Amino acid sequence: MGDSPAVPAFARLFSPLRLGPIEVRNRIVSSGHDTVMAADGRVTDRLVAYHEARAAGGVGLIVVQVAGVHPSARYTSSILMADDDSCVDGLSRLAAVVHAHGASIVQQLFHDGRELMESGDGTLPVALAPSAVPNERFHVMPRAMPLPLVREVVASYGDAAARVRAAGYDGVEVVASHGYLPAQFLNPRTNLRDDEYGGSPQARLRFLREVLAEARRGTGPDGCVGLRVSVGELSPDGLTEDEVLGALAELDADGLVDYVSVVAGTSETLAGSDHIVPPMGTPTAYLAPIGRRVKQVVTVPVMIAGRIVAPQDAEAVLAAGDADATVMTRALIC
Repeated sequence: MGDSPAVPAFARLFSPLRLGPIEVRNRIVSSGHDTVMAADGRVTDRLVAYHEARAAGGVGLIVVQVAGVHPSARYTSSILMADDDSCVDGLSRLAAVVHAHGASIVQQLFHDGRELMESGDGTLPVALAPSAVPNERFHVMPRAMPLPLVREVVASYGDAAARVRAAGYDGVEVVASHGYLPAQFLNPRTNLRDDEYGGSPQARLRFLREVLAEARRGTGPDGCVGLRVSVGELSPDGLTEDEVLGALAELDADGLVDYVSVVAGTSETLAGSDHIVPPMGTPTAYLAPIGRRVKQVVTVPVMIAGRIVAPQDAEAVLAAGDADATVMTRALIC
């Protein structure tokens, strides 16, 4: 018998992947991460060059660092903002250079809630949250959001998504990971409300469900809507794996997301924050078992992060069926 055809190296990793209405050219993802390259809430030449290098290098999907959807979401002085139309020009420049090199681009939409770190003038402005439950790591006591403000913030996700799409992006990614505002509403230990946004699992899910519906409204039928979520915040008062899996099953049944991006941990505690950037001693692809569990409860593609530092590791994750795409942000930086 003749020799069988050779299987291309990393055949799964370099295969295309459909995320709702868009198709990305391969399964390598540069996830949203703070570059400290934004200025005054806007895109800079440095940020454009940074992402252009990734697109030229062949990455499939670039997820741009968080953009605040509402004035109260400005949690550091280096955050991008998408809370008014002045953001569109800068975002357009970023989208254009990424698309010119054949990569897809998605923008993270964000509200920190009580996870407030700093402000431009050194003061600590008022933090907002579902309920007045303090943050351990930053020693923040937030104000409970009145109902009209909750609705205003929900609507701001849709408005921000529309601006992102006007800038030419392929879609948006709602950040519900790491203990930020959507996760605070979901968590029964940080959401003590007794109105329609609290008091039962369905009511606690309402905020995130409405935010995703707004993001879908803003992106329109041709835009992608992703969800980044910590499947287990790994802190005493954090969301548990089972709580998040239950929420994901419901959101998937509603058809509200085109993909789920899986991480772990929370900004709330020092222990939980280790999982935002796992240290070198953390095992390679350590979230693969969690990715497998997420794939059992959702029908959309799943991408995982967590110390996937070489293409061999990524290919093994995909071959095992633990995820459909792999986040390799620090490998791309290197």
